[in-house]
Amino acid sequence: MKRIILAILCAALMLSLSGCFGQKPNYENIDTAEAVLTDGISYKDYTDDLDGLVKYLQALNCLPSKTDPTKMLSEVIGAKAGLRYIYNVNNSNVVCELYEFDTEKKDENAARVIAEIKETGSFHLFGKDEVDKDVTYSAVLSDTEKYMMIYTDGSNNEGNVVRKKETEKSFKGFYSNKTTEESSKTEESSKTGESSETEESSETGEGSKTEESSKAA
Repeated sequence: MKRIILAILCAALMLSLSGCFGQKPNYENIDTAEAVLTDGISYKDYTDDLDGLVKYLQALNCLPSKTDPTKMLSEVIGAKAGLRYIYNVNNSNVVCELYEFDTEKKDENAARVIAEIKETGSFHLFGKDEVDKDVTYSAVLSDTEKYMMIYTDGSNNEGNVVRKKETEKSFKGFYSNKTTEESSKTEESSKTGESSETEESSETGEGSKTEESSKAA
């Protein structure tokens, strides 16, 4: 009985997660003439939740602003909320799904999904050994691992590929502590540490050689 229920849920969610690329309803178009924005826009101006993430990506021109999203069955993967947007980019239907996990109360499904994405860049709906063992979904985690994105675009148009990368980059950095400034400081500290170690090794080596020479004499 359990497997029958899982099979039914799996079939429904596979359709839900894959997005339908058959007929093309009048979805909102993303203005591709205007690139993904960054100047003057900071995630700190938005709340650290799914609603804030959506508004942030809309401000960056990564998501449509007039389209009403579809609420997803997020609890199946252990997420507390999930939304799906379908829109057009260069005459191609794009499906962008966003999920929020409760970082303080992760259930086993959430922990499994996050672990799978970190390891392979994709996940199974119910687990590797369940009814969907041969079906995986490519996904991206935010740097904080609080959010997950599934971005599907059937077009190989160069502009679409670039937009996907920019959208995923903006998504991953939402409420991340990995700022450019901090990364630079870490890199500089690392280099300084290496220089010090090299210098110490050099000095130690010279001292040993001098000492050995003195004893030999």
